[in-house]
Amino acid sequence: MKIFGISFGGGQQRPGNFAHTANEDAVWDRLRNTPEVQAVARRVDYLLACYFPKLHNLYTNTLKDLCNADKSLSPNFKDCCFAASSINLDHAVTCAIKNFGTFNYKKGGHLVLWDLKLIIEFPPGCTALLPSAMLAHSNTSIAQREHCQLMTFFTVSGLLRWRHNNYMLDKDFIAGATRSKRQAWEEHRDNLWRTGLDLFSDL
Repeated sequence: MKIFGISFGGGQQRPGNFAHTANEDAVWDRLRNTPEVQAVARRVDYLLACYFPKLHNLYTNTLKDLCNADKSLSPNFKDCCFAASSINLDHAVTCAIKNFGTFNYKKGGHLVLWDLKLIIEFPPGCTALLPSAMLAHSNTSIAQREHCQLMTFFTVSGLLRWRHNNYMLDKDFIAGATRSKRQAWEEHRDNLWRTGLDLFSDL
């Protein structure tokens, strides 16, 4: 599995683009600029806007602000709010998740949500939107001669924190914050779970 786009975490001092070989970048550029993949990216963006408009707005504004603040950051797609994408083309299934391939979805390739104790049919061509940081998930195996490929779109939470901190690390923000700003920051962190729930919409 290869991941492309913008990320922040794992010891990074600031957000950056995922690093790859020149050949990998060239292959990804050809793939992401095809009409088919561009259409998938627009569709995933559209679905998030329809079902979770507040989350879509947060992702869109975060990506826009990050790229305006740092011109070295390169988003994958012009019309997609997600900061990163991964592709899995080796028959092993992964996490919006867009499903491709030729397999019998009645017998395999199901989406398993372990925390909810759910097993869901996941036919080729379908898209799943799920909070992957909150829900453990996987896919069931498929038959030996069948093929399943997945493309996932996501934004890591570290990018949201970086923007909220006015483009700096937590420790740097705290070191330079006034007492009132630090109290407000700590309150915000203590209530992140509530803020996160508010981003989901009732249908």
